[in-house]
Amino acid sequence: MNPTTSEVSNDLQIGFTSALGSLQKYTLVAVLTWTLLITGVFAWTVHDQGNREFATALSVARAYYEKDQAVRQWIAAQGGVYVKITEQTQPNPHLVDLPHRDVTTDAEQQLTLMNPAYMIRKINERFSRMHNDYIHITSLEPLHEENEPDEWERGVLENLEGESDEVAKIVDFRGQPTLRMMRPMVTKRRCLKCHERHGYKVGDIRGGVSIAIPMAPYRKDSSEHLLLIGTTHGGIWLCGLLGIGFYTQRARRHLEDRQNAIHSLAQASNYNRSVIGALGEGLLGFDDKGRLTFLNPAAEQLLGWKENELLGKSIHGFIHYLKTDGSTCSEDECPMLGVLQSGESHSSRDDQFMSRERKAIPISYITTPLFEQNSIVGGVVAFQDITEQKHNLQRIEYLAHHDSLTGLPNRAAFLEAVDNALAHAHRYDHGLALLFLDLDNFGVINDSAGHTTGDELLSEVAKRLRPEIRQPDFVARQGGDEFLILMMPDGKEEQMEDAAGYLALKATTLAQRILDTMREPFLLDGKSYYVKASVGISLYPEDAKDRVELLKNADAAMYTAKGEGRDTYALYAGDLAQRIQHRHMLETGLNQAMIKEEFHLAYQPIVDLNDGRILAVEALLRLDSATLGKVSPVEFIPVAEECGLILPIGRWVLQTACRQMAEWYGSGLDLKVAVNLSTLQLQREDLEAIVLQALEDAQIPASKLILEITEGATLHASPIVIERLERLHELGIGLSLDDFGTGYSSLSRLKNLPVDTLKIDKSFVNGVVTDRDDEQIVLTTIELAKNLNKRALAEGIESREQWQCLVRNGCQRGQGFFFSRPVDAAAIEKLIREDGHWNRNLTN
Repeated sequence: MNPTTSEVSNDLQIGFTSALGSLQKYTLVAVLTWTLLITGVFAWTVHDQGNREFATALSVARAYYEKDQAVRQWIAAQGGVYVKITEQTQPNPHLVDLPHRDVTTDAEQQLTLMNPAYMIRKINERFSRMHNDYIHITSLEPLHEENEPDEWERGVLENLEGESDEVAKIVDFRGQPTLRMMRPMVTKRRCLKCHERHGYKVGDIRGGVSIAIPMAPYRKDSSEHLLLIGTTHGGIWLCGLLGIGFYTQRARRHLEDRQNAIHSLAQASNYNRSVIGALGEGLLGFDDKGRLTFLNPAAEQLLGWKENELLGKSIHGFIHYLKTDGSTCSEDECPMLGVLQSGESHSSRDDQFMSRERKAIPISYITTPLFEQNSIVGGVVAFQDITEQKHNLQRIEYLAHHDSLTGLPNRAAFLEAVDNALAHAHRYDHGLALLFLDLDNFGVINDSAGHTTGDELLSEVAKRLRPEIRQPDFVARQGGDEFLILMMPDGKEEQMEDAAGYLALKATTLAQRILDTMREPFLLDGKSYYVKASVGISLYPEDAKDRVELLKNADAAMYTAKGEGRDTYALYAGDLAQRIQHRHMLETGLNQAMIKEEFHLAYQPIVDLNDGRILAVEALLRLDSATLGKVSPVEFIPVAEECGLILPIGRWVLQTACRQMAEWYGSGLDLKVAVNLSTLQLQREDLEAIVLQALEDAQIPASKLILEITEGATLHASPIVIERLERLHELGIGLSLDDFGTGYSSLSRLKNLPVDTLKIDKSFVNGVVTDRDDEQIVLTTIELAKNLNKRALAEGIESREQWQCLVRNGCQRGQGFFFSRPVDAAAIEKLIREDGHWNRNLTN
């Protein structure tokens, strides 16, 4: 909900109080900082002034020293000065050794020689009295008592080391602060005139010149100067405080004006929010950078966000506008933000926003740019949730294409699907099958049990149909008790010569599966109802070229099924229908033959081509059905492979052949038997177990069994299949590669196959005498077998010429009608017991 006016006022008052407190805090910090700055500058000035006092006094002391040295050097250069002998000026006892210390002038004036030290001492004493300064010549070994050092001087003298040393320090002297400075007195060559007798040498430090300068006059001048500076700094400090106060007052007035303006705006904004909040559709605003400026309650409810969570953030960052394919568009592609560049409104009636929970929300929206003095300053998005509208449209669309009773697609949807499938079939040259299903006795149940029960029955029929229909096939309700099924090809027919036959077979298989599921009773309200169906099948392009004809022919085929006794299916009349009908009859006959044990084995001898000895026999499957009659293996074995019956049939062949071999072996006939394996048997994981079980049940050694596999079956054999064959071969079971030369196997694969024998296909043996190419193929195969340490066996030998050619080319084994047709086990036993070879056929 939007905040009320009082809530906004409270928020604004809190904000104003906080801003005012911050202003007072910053003002106090500014005053303290300014005061510390002025104080620091003044303290630095005082410190600097003290340094200046010290420097000035030190310069005066140095001047005194320089004057002392100049006078001393001058007097020393003159050799001393003669003065009149008075009571105050007596001859210097230290110069008694000088012969010319005392002289008398022509005027009878008595003069005595005064040394430079004495004169300078007297001069300094008078100068000190005049200026209140102090200049003292001192030494640790004074020659005169007046040169005795005081405590400070003694400490300095003890530490003097060189001529350039200077010690200056402000100390208390004679009760007042005084600058005291001392420099050493170093013996020069000119000094030796008077002092050599005292033991001094050139470079010795005799003592020092001590100068004391009272600091009172200098500090008086400094105090007057500091008073002026302090007054100036105080004025500057005061001006700064006035400036800070002026700025603080101005800032306070600005805050108050801003507070009043914000309060007015808040009142206006609250009014606008009240208006916007009352809108039923979502509304959001954004600035010229795409950042959110407001979000109304309806928008918060739709998107799951709160306004305070999003203010200042890019609207694209939380809406994540979606493209029509469901992917998120980038910020540059966002059409809502595009109005900032185009300046034109953008709207969409069916789009998607992303909610906070990352769920797509169907919406319609319009985005309008906002202008200020011809410049785009932002935009407004008005949007609404169209989930319910879309649901209603989808419901309408669903009802337009689906049966309301069963939920299956209706006739309109089915016709559309047929049109699309026909277009695809025409483009890619494949077939289609249409199944028309009609319930046989539905009308009786509907009239007797009532329409409600009839409707429930139709719903249950639809439920049973759905699981039987695989993608991409399509099932629909035509109306009443009629259903339509569109069957698409699965791609396998492209590998088959009879693609139409394969599709028809799939259609009839589906029809039979549907009939089977309809035979189960329907339980409605505790009662069982039995409903059967009739199915008509029409094929494209064999039976029809367009949709109308396809439907009409399927309908006609359905009535054909009803005419044949119902509870069955019928193909639209034609040659293909007859072939499919025969195929279905053959599959049914194979199932019955397994039950009635109508299969039996025939055996064809495998002989040594050089002497005609019978080495082994090949077990060949034969069918003699009571309903189908005698059927060739060429016809029924492919059907058995397609419907999966080849697995139980193959197991029966293997077990029967092993039992027959055991009978022969028990009666003294040492005869191997070759049994053919299908591709499906090779792929079975339990092949080894089945073979070993058959051998164990018959109690015969594995070496007596030969398994024949076709070359085609090994083309795409997996490594697992090859390993399976290797394990069987390691047990001693012989392996023979049948139909060699027809499967295009590579030499590398042939090398890795664990086979003992290559059987040359009958198609090459037929032309070995008349066709040079066939003869070369046979010869090459024989040589290949020899080089690979395998045997070559020719099958289908039907003439003496073929036999002689094979012997001439080095083939050792063979079989065919020339030696014997396939015969029963008794004939084989009789033949072997009589002579065991075919010498009558081998004579010239």
